Amino acid sequence: MLQLLLLQYMDVSQEAIDYMASDQPDSRFGSGNQPTGKTLSLEAVRNVTSRANQYKDYYRQKRERPGMHIEFLTQALTNIDKIIQITERLLTSDFGSDENALQAAKTQAPSILLRQELRKLERGWDNQELSPKEYQAQRLLLEYQALLRRRGILRRRLKAAQSDFIVSGNSPLKDHEIAHVWGIPLGSLAARKVKALQQFLTKLQQHQEIPSAPNEASQPIDLWQETLHLLSRRPIERSMVEYDGLEKTEEALLDKLRAFVSGNMSEPEESKFWTSITKVNDTEFSGTWKSHARSILAFQRLHALLNDMDFSDEGLEEELRAKIYPQLPDDQLATESEEKPVVLGEMGLGVLSAFSGEQDDKRRG
Repeated sequence: MLQLLLLQYMDVSQEAIDYMASDQPDSRFGSGNQPTGKTLSLEAVRNVTSRANQYKDYYRQKRERPGMHIEFLTQALTNIDKIIQITERLLTSDFGSDENALQAAKTQAPSILLRQELRKLERGWDNQELSPKEYQAQRLLLEYQALLRRRGILRRRLKAAQSDFIVSGNSPLKDHEIAHVWGIPLGSLAARKVKALQQFLTKLQQHQEIPSAPNEASQPIDLWQETLHLLSRRPIERSMVEYDGLEKTEEALLDKLRAFVSGNMSEPEESKFWTSITKVNDTEFSGTWKSHARSILAFQRLHALLNDMDFSDEGLEEELRAKIYPQLPDDQLATESEEKPVVLGEMGLGVLSAFSGEQDDKRRG
C-alpha cells in the first residue's frame, strides 16, 4: 500500500506485485467465499506490472513537467536581467538618457502599446523625420520596455510553476488509482489504507526525538505531509520522451522554440505558444497519458537552445545594436550605378560562335 501511495518516489517491488496479483478476487466467486490456495497467474502479474508502470510514469512526469518549467524560467530570468542591465547602460552612456527617463519608461511599460509605437517609429523613419541616432534611441527605449514586460510575464509564470511543482510533489496516488493497479474493488481498499498508514505513522513517530522546552506547548506535526515534503526534495528523474505531433512537424516546433527563446515573438503569439507547450490534461480521464510528456519534450529542446546561445556581455550588446539599427529605404539600398548589359565585341562573338557551332541551313529559316 505504501509503495503505491508513494509511487512517484519509490518503485514497486516484485514481491509486492506478486502479492497484489495473487490477492485479486476471483470473479467466478463474486457472491461467495474466495477459494484458498490460489495459483499465481502470469497474466495477472503482467497486468499489475503494466498498470503500476503506467501510473509511475504519469505521476513522475507530472512532477517533472513543472520542475523543468522552473529550471527554464529561472535561467531565462537571469539572462533577461542581464540584457536589461546592458540596455540601461547603453541608454545612459550612448544615447544620453537620464534616470528620470528610465523611471518614466518603467512606469509606462505595463500599459504602453508596443506594436503601435513601433509602427509609429517606423513611419517616422521612412518619412525621414528622424536622424539615425534619434531612431536608435527611441527604438532601444521601446526594446527596454518590451524586456521589462517580458520579465514581469516570466516572473508570474515562474510563480505558477513553483505552485504546480509543490502540488504535484505532495500528491500521492488516489484511492481509485490504487484499486485499479491492485485489481481489487474500491470498497475493500479503505480499511487496508487506514491500517497501512496507521502502522507507518506509528513506526515513524517512534523515531521522532524533538525535545521541547519546559512549559512550552509542542505543536502537532503532520507526519504524512512531512514525509511527502521530504520526499519532494529528491532530484527530478529525467524522462525519455518522443515527439508526438506538437506544431505538426518537429522542424516547425524547433523554429517556434528558437523564436520564443530569442524573444522574437510578439506578446500575443508568445502567450499562445506558451499555453500550447505547457497545458496538460491533468487526469487520465480527460486526456491522453502523454500530456505531460508533450511539455517535457518542448522544454528539453528549450534547454538545449538556451545552452547554445551566446549570453556574454559582448554578444548581447551586439545583438541589441543589430536590433535597433535602422533599415535603409529601398531607394537608398543600391547607391552605386546599376549594372549595364555587357556588349560583346567582334572577338567575343567569334568565340561564342565557335562554341555554339555552325547552324544547319535548314534550321536557319
